[in-house]
Amino acid sequence: MVTKKIILIVDDDRMNLVTAQNLLTEEYKIVGVNSGKQAFKYLEKHTPDLILLDIFMPEIGGFEVMKQLQENEVWRKIPVIFLTADRKSETETECFRLGAYDFITKPFEPTVMLNRVRRTIELDGYRRNLQQRLDEKTREVELVTIQAITTVANTIDAKDDYTKGHSLRVAYYADNLARKIGWSEEEVQNIHYIALLHDIGKIGVPDSVLNKPFKLTDVEFELIKNHTVMGGEILKDIKMFPNVSLGAKYHHERYDGRGYPNGLKGEEIPMVARIIGIVDSYDAMTSNRVYRKRLQNEIVMQELLKGKGTQFDPFLVDRFIELLEDGKMVENVPTSDMAMPVFDTDKIYGGVTKEETGLNSKLDYLTGLLGREQGEKEITESLRNGSGCVMVIDLDDFKSINENYGHLAGDYVLKLVADILKDVSEQDIVCRLGGDEFLYYVEGITRQEEALDKIEQIMAAYREKQKEIELLKHIEFSIGISLFGTDGSDFSELVRKADKALYHVKQSDNKCRYLFYQGASTVKTLEQSKADLNRLVDIVENSKSYKGAFQIEYGEFERVYDFVQHYTQRNNQAVQLILFTLFSADGGDIRLDQMEQAMQCMEQSIIKSLRGVDVGTRYSSSQFLVVLVGTERDDIRIVTDRIVQNYFKLYGKRDITLAYDIANLDVQR
Repeated sequence: MVTKKIILIVDDDRMNLVTAQNLLTEEYKIVGVNSGKQAFKYLEKHTPDLILLDIFMPEIGGFEVMKQLQENEVWRKIPVIFLTADRKSETETECFRLGAYDFITKPFEPTVMLNRVRRTIELDGYRRNLQQRLDEKTREVELVTIQAITTVANTIDAKDDYTKGHSLRVAYYADNLARKIGWSEEEVQNIHYIALLHDIGKIGVPDSVLNKPFKLTDVEFELIKNHTVMGGEILKDIKMFPNVSLGAKYHHERYDGRGYPNGLKGEEIPMVARIIGIVDSYDAMTSNRVYRKRLQNEIVMQELLKGKGTQFDPFLVDRFIELLEDGKMVENVPTSDMAMPVFDTDKIYGGVTKEETGLNSKLDYLTGLLGREQGEKEITESLRNGSGCVMVIDLDDFKSINENYGHLAGDYVLKLVADILKDVSEQDIVCRLGGDEFLYYVEGITRQEEALDKIEQIMAAYREKQKEIELLKHIEFSIGISLFGTDGSDFSELVRKADKALYHVKQSDNKCRYLFYQGASTVKTLEQSKADLNRLVDIVENSKSYKGAFQIEYGEFERVYDFVQHYTQRNNQAVQLILFTLFSADGGDIRLDQMEQAMQCMEQSIIKSLRGVDVGTRYSSSQFLVVLVGTERDDIRIVTDRIVQNYFKLYGKRDITLAYDIANLDVQR
C-alpha cells in the first residue's frame, strides 16, 4: 500500500480549509490549521511533503511564516505554495523571491489546484532524488580524499625511520584535545586532516638531514625549519579543509613569540596551529628519535608544564594534561599505518611475455594491446574499405589510483581496462595510445547510432567488471568519437578530431560521457538552433527515444526528459520548451574558454528569472534548454527578454550574442 503524501494547509478562513481538503483528500493526507502559530507547533513534531500557505492572516502573515521556514534547516526543504486572492504582479514576485514553488489564486479552481499540487510534489520528489545522488557522489569524493590524505601522511612519515605513524598519532591527539575544549564533531574532523598534513613540507627536506643522528649544522637546521613555509605553500590552495595550510605553516610558532617561521605571539597564532604545536611536541617526546630514546612520562609532564605560557598556550596545556591524567586518551593510540592494497604482479603483467613486449614489439609492454604504431598500421589498412569509427577513451581520475594506492595498482587498472576492451569484440582493433588513453576502432560503422550501440556494449562490459573489482569503482570513462567520411578519411585526422571531442567532454564536471566530434562545435546559425528545437519537440511529442537521435552531452537532460514525458502524460496544462543559443556575432569560431564564460553568464541570467517549478539543463556546449509549465505566451516573452538583457549586462561584451526559440508541446495521449 502506497503511503499518501501529507499536505499542511495554513489558512485562517475555515471555508478555504474545507474547500481545499475536499479537493485534495482523495489523493493526499490533509492537515489543516488556521494560523502561523499552529503551523509551527505542528512542524515541531511532523514534516509534511507540501505546505499550502495563505498570505494574509492575523498575527503572523504568510510572508513572515515563509521567512521563518527558510531560517530552519529542515523546514526550508519543504516546498511551499502560497494561497492568495491578490493578483498583483508585486505579490507574485514577492512569493517567488521568498522561495515559494508556486502560488494559487482564490477562489480555488479545482483542476488548477489539483494540477499545481501534483506538479509541485512530483517535482520536489524529482529534486530530492537528484540531491540524494549528489550527496552520494560527494561522499565518494570525500572517501577518496581521505584515503589520499592518509597516503600522503604515510609517505611523509616514511622519510624518517623514527617517525613512522607520527602524523596519524598527532591527528589522534589533536582530535582528543579539540573535543576536550568543546569543538563540534565537524571541527574535530577538520583538525584531524590538518594534523595529518602538518608535516607535508618535509617532502622538500633531504632524508640525510631528517635522519642525521648528530647535531645539525645551521644550514641543516634552516632546511628543517623551512618545512613549515613549504608546507603552507603546498596546501594554500586546498579549500576542502579550512585552515589546513595554517596548521602546516604555524605549528612551530611559540606562545612567547620566539618560534618560527614568522615569530607570531599568543593568540596571533591560529588555534589549529596551537593545538597541533602541543600534540606534535608531545608525540616527539614520547617517541624514539634518531638522536635519543623516548622520554619518561614524568619528564614529559615536566616539559609540558615548563612550556606553559612560553612555548604553549597555557589554557591548552591544562586541558591536555587533564586528558593525560585521565589515562583514556593513550589507550587507543594508533600504532601502525593504515594498510594499503597489495597487488599481485603476476596478475598485472600475466599473459604477455617479455619477447612480445620488447622495444621493437608490436604490443604494448603492459597491457598486451597493440602499440600505437602497430595500431595505426592496422586501422589505416581497415580505413581503405571506406567506413569506420575511431574512439579515444580516457580514464577519469586515474591519477588518484597512482597517488592513493601506488603505481603498481595503476598498472593493474590499466591491464584490467585493456582486457575489458579486448573482450568486447574480437573484430575491433584496440591499442594503447599511452598513459591512461586507449584507442578503439570499429570497422564498418557509418552512423552515430551504430557507434552509440558499440559504446553501450563497452560500458556494459565495464560496469560488470566494476562490480567485481573495488579499484575500478574509482574510475570512469570519457570518450571522444569521430566517423570516417564525416570527420576525416585518414588515421591521423580521425584521431585528432576524436581527441578534440574528448577534450570538450573533459571540460564538463560529469563523468563517464562521450561526444562526437561534430557535437563539440557550436551552433552557428539560427536555422541550426530551430532545427535542434524541432527535433526535440518531435521526439518528446511522439515519445521517441532521444538516444542517438541528437547529441546531448549532459546527464541532467535524461532526467528532465523523463520528467517532461511523465508530466505531460498526467496533466492537461501547456508545456513550453525554450532553447537559448549563443552565437558568434561575426559568424567566426569561438574559443572554448570564451564560450564557457558566456554560457555561465547565460545560465545565471536564466536561473535568476525562473520560478521554482521550472526546470532546465545544458543542451550542448552553446545551448541551454528550459521547460516551462502552465505559463502564458505573453509572460514567456517578458521572461525571455529579461534573460537576454541580463545576459548582456553580465557578459559585458558583444562578440557572443544570445537568441532563443520557443515551442509548445502537444504530447499524444
